[in-house]
Parts: sequence; C-alpha cells; structure tokens
Amino acid sequence: MPDSLRATLTAWPAIAAAALLLIATPAPPAAADDRDDDGEDDAQVDESDLERYDARSPDRAWQTAIGLEALGEDADGAGVTVAVLDTGVTRHPDLGSRVEARVDLTPDGDGYDRYGHGTHMAGIVAGGAEEAEDDGGWTGVAPGTSIVPVKVAGWNGATDVSAVVAALEWIAAHRDRYGIRVVNLSYGTDGVQDPDVDPLNHAVQRLWRAGVLVVVGAGNRGARETIEKPGDDPFVLTVGAADTKGTARHDDDDVAPFSSRGPTRAGHAKPDLVAPGVSIVSHRAVGSTVDQVRPAARLGERYFKGTGTSQAAAVVSGVAALLFQADPALTPAEAKAALVGTASPALSGRRGAGAGMVDAAAAMLAVRAGGFAGRRPDAGPEQSTGLGRIDRSRGSFRPYTDWRRAGRPEPLKGEVDALGRRWDAHEYAARSWTPATWLTSPWAPHTAVADGWRAAAPVTAWSGLGWDESSWTAKSWGDAGLPGDWIAKSWGSSQWNG
Repeated sequence: MPDSLRATLTAWPAIAAAALLLIATPAPPAAADDRDDDGEDDAQVDESDLERYDARSPDRAWQTAIGLEALGEDADGAGVTVAVLDTGVTRHPDLGSRVEARVDLTPDGDGYDRYGHGTHMAGIVAGGAEEAEDDGGWTGVAPGTSIVPVKVAGWNGATDVSAVVAALEWIAAHRDRYGIRVVNLSYGTDGVQDPDVDPLNHAVQRLWRAGVLVVVGAGNRGARETIEKPGDDPFVLTVGAADTKGTARHDDDDVAPFSSRGPTRAGHAKPDLVAPGVSIVSHRAVGSTVDQVRPAARLGERYFKGTGTSQAAAVVSGVAALLFQADPALTPAEAKAALVGTASPALSGRRGAGAGMVDAAAAMLAVRAGGFAGRRPDAGPEQSTGLGRIDRSRGSFRPYTDWRRAGRPEPLKGEVDALGRRWDAHEYAARSWTPATWLTSPWAPHTAVADGWRAAAPVTAWSGLGWDESSWTAKSWGDAGLPGDWIAKSWGSSQWNG
C-alpha cells in the first residue's frame, strides 16, 4: 500500500463513522410499484446499506438456528479441505495448522489478506475457537476442516473474471493433492450473458463435474432478477442471506432485505436456499482495508462482524464440509440435493428464500441414511460451452490495469484477460485442467504457492488491478486520493458479496 494511501486511511475512522450515521437513517417506504405480489419490497438495495449492520449486536444464535449444536463434537469436517477463493487469509490462532497451502494470483505473491474479506470467510468455514475466552472464542461451522485460500485480489479488493477463472483452474488441477471437496466463492458480477456460453459459468461447471461442490453467494442487490454470476448457474449451490434476528427459533426469521432475489435472467429459480448472513462474527484481518474503514464492526482484538451473502455462503460451505466428512463418496449433486432437500421450510414461499434455511442436522441425517444417494447432476441445455465473451462476463465491473503495457492503467475491455493476453474462447474451452496443463497456463508464472504458513517462492510480477473510473469517480488514485464513494463499497467492492 502506498505511504500516501496509508496516511489517508489512518484518518478514515471519523469519515466512516459519519457515513454510518447517514446510512443508518431510515429510508422511506417503498412505493407500491416496488413491491412484489407477496408484498415484499422489490427496490434495489445500495450496498452501502450493509454498513448499518456494523452497530448491531453479534448474532450469537445462528449456529443453534441451523442445527449445528445437535451434531456433536465428532462432526467437525476433519479430513475435508475447502478452497476459499477470495482475498487471501491472515494468520489467526483459530486456524492453527489447518491452512494446507496459500495460493496467490496477485502481484503480492504471499497469499496474505490485505483487504479483509477472505479472512472473514475462512473463519466462518473453519474457525476453531482456540483464542482466549475474553476475546469471545467464536467458532466456525467446521472447526476440523482444512482450508486452501486462493487469493485473487489485493488490498483494494479488485479482481477480474479472468483471474477468477484461472483460480478455478488451479483448484481443479490440484483438488486431489489437497483433498479439496468444496469451493467457497463469495464473488459475483452483474454480467447477464447466458450461462449456456459464459466462461465463468463454464469454469464453475467444470469444477463441479470434477467432483467439487461450488458454493456461491447470491449477491447483495436485493431486487428481483439480481442474482449475480456465477450464482446464476443451474449447477452451483447459490446461497442467499437470512436474518435470524439473533434468535434460534424460526418464527421470526426473514430473508435479509439486501439478499438478491431470482429468478435469473435465464429463468432459473435462485437462490437455492438461505443461511444466516447478518452480523456474523469471524476472524479479523487486523490492519486490512476493511478493518480500517469499518471500526464499528471490530469485536475485540481478533474478531469482526460481517453481513452479506458472502457470510451466508461461507456458512453453507462449512456445513457441506461436514457432509463430506460423513460420506467421503458424496458427489456435488448429492450434497446439493441433501442441503436443499432438507432446508427448514420456515421461510419457504418467501421471495429470495429458495427452499428455506439450511438445516445442518437434517442434512447430516439424510446423508447418513443415504437419502440422496445416486442423485444425478443437474443436466440440460444449460451446460455451458464457455464460448461466450469474457467481456460480457464482467458486466459493469471493469477493473483497470496496464494491460496494453503502455505505462498507464486503463479499464479492461474487449476480449483480453487481466494479463493483457487475447482471450481465445475456443482454446479456453478445449483446455484440460490437470496438474501438467496448469504448468503451461499463462497464469502459472504469476501464481505463488506456499505450504501452510511458510514463505512463498517469488513469482513473475505483473501490474495488478485497480477499480474502474465509474466505481472510483476518478481516473487514478493520484487524482482522487480515496473517493468518499469507496467507503460505501469498502466491504464488498461491489464484487465481493459481503
């Protein structure tokens, strides 16, 4: 992080606090035209609204609400690895030695989380509550699970679809080596390209067919038809956010107002189910960007409150790890069917709730009984060819980089990847995803891999990514310093669904 930027960040708590006061002001009721047939608000939610939850008390009941406490200590996810494709991870005592490897596709090259989002996801999936009691001892869903954080964004949260696709390829190529059974992908774009041809949809489907369950956040835009890509894919398990209101009972549960609703543009009913996603406590990446601009969300020295469909997706990824521990032969289709088919129906019928609230205890009983054994994968014309345009997959999220190698950053556009290479859809779709073919990937020289917490070997540097002009309201960091608009997007940077 540049020194000038670091200096600016130190002055941000007061600015962010002022912003929180403005955001907390109640909005006027939605007009009649903004309500669904079921009477629910249907106006698009400004992602800055998520900051108002920073002042809310932590949800201490969500684990009981989804049946985790009924499973017993033996159900901890041991022997299963979850890949957390995100912004990296910060070392935390609650993870112990269960970080199998740190993978980094950014110029940072070390896998550490300078933004703060990936650390929060990792803690929800696998946090083990080894910290002192005076700091809370907050536990994740599957405290015996191992994780492989795969970093695709640096301190500013900026990434590109092409980097995410490359990260998915790395996971597919190395799934056997690390025992990866689940990918948590709390990321999305507003691209509307048909999943039948979209490269990002193609990538998650390839991973699915390789035996890895892909769990994706629905998005935080609240309105109908705002499910973000690749959550619009018929194969993946798409998760919306529920608000438990801080209680374990279900009669007061609701779909969080920011949680994106379906159907998708292609007509698929999404999300598939919901999970707690409001004021969820997890690991704090001390000194990260999010940590500095959201002081109200801090909880003690090592924990942090987060709200969004990112958090909800991480909850479900953890539950999925428990199912794979119970039955290592489980397929992604069977795991998805068990989770969706046993969801608590308390929210069923409400727009954006899918099948209802995830129920870990019921899903575990179903898996142990073989209730969803032999469930076939989703099939049909939606299987993606991957021959669509990478630019359309980006939607309106266009990070910038010096992709022309002209000595100045500019927004990515057209059929090029983040490295400035021409995107060849046919070559991409035909490429095998194996350990051997990964070595020939253009991303391989730029990808650092470190075992556990060991230092990563140096990799070939590239220019990295910043956010586009429309997001930042300025042509460069030097012109703008840090725009006030960025504060509103600091937890999600629009693409990270948290």
